[in-house]
Amino acid sequence: MKLKSHHIIFLLMIVVSGFVGAQMIIYVLHAVFGFHSSWGLLHYCIAALSELTFLHSAAKIGLNVLIAYTLVMVVVTGCKQLVLERKWKKYICANRHEKLSLQLNSKYKHLDQEIIVIRHNSILAVTSGLLFPKIIISSQLLSSFSEREISAILLHEYSHCRHYDPLRMLLVKMMISSFPFIPIFKRFSHYINVWIELEADQFAVQYMRSPVDLATVLVKWSKMSTNKGVGVAFADKAINYRLLRLIEPNQAIRVPILSFSPLMISLIAIYIISCVVIFGCY
Repeated sequence: MKLKSHHIIFLLMIVVSGFVGAQMIIYVLHAVFGFHSSWGLLHYCIAALSELTFLHSAAKIGLNVLIAYTLVMVVVTGCKQLVLERKWKKYICANRHEKLSLQLNSKYKHLDQEIIVIRHNSILAVTSGLLFPKIIISSQLLSSFSEREISAILLHEYSHCRHYDPLRMLLVKMMISSFPFIPIFKRFSHYINVWIELEADQFAVQYMRSPVDLATVLVKWSKMSTNKGVGVAFADKAINYRLLRLIEPNQAIRVPILSFSPLMISLIAIYIISCVVIFGCY
């Protein structure tokens, strides 16, 4: 698979989060077990500070608060998602339309992807599941769109399944909530969200060899959809970018990603945390 820009941004978020998380782990290991780090890249930048200075004490207290907050947010975000997934699974089981599910799975068996139809009063299409994603659509959706439009929706969701987008977006959500002192992550998240949707649209258009049906769906959907808050929903993000790509396929899409203030705040926060950790471990 060709590595695209949003893949690189996602990997960058993982690397930055891993670096900051590793710094925090080193600090905790030093505080609890006396672990001594030998790879302090910023040690010489803080060698002039004294263990007894007010700045040192304030920085250590601040870092302790950040570490506690980060740990709590990782646990809270993960638990919330687990609870939401469990409720969603119960809702699906209670409202599953077996006959329509069998019909769609038979019709689209070439996709080798499970499709579940649920009884629901509004249109709904979502890719749900982290390791084993499934396509969930509502019975109302089947009566609201033409056969080709339904195919476009299913192909779009199938692309999300292929790329494990629900898992990817959960990780992005956890990184944003756990590291609020790295505000550039919110810009990265928006960028990833937009390009994930554009990528899924591109797959559907290439498969159907026409953008007309998908564009029609987006216009209709924007007026009447309901998002359940689980997985990756069909049309809850990036509508304008997606319509522009479908209407003007040759026009370059520019999604803003960097902003001076969030970038500088993020770099300063990472630098300060690194300094405090390395200083505290020596």
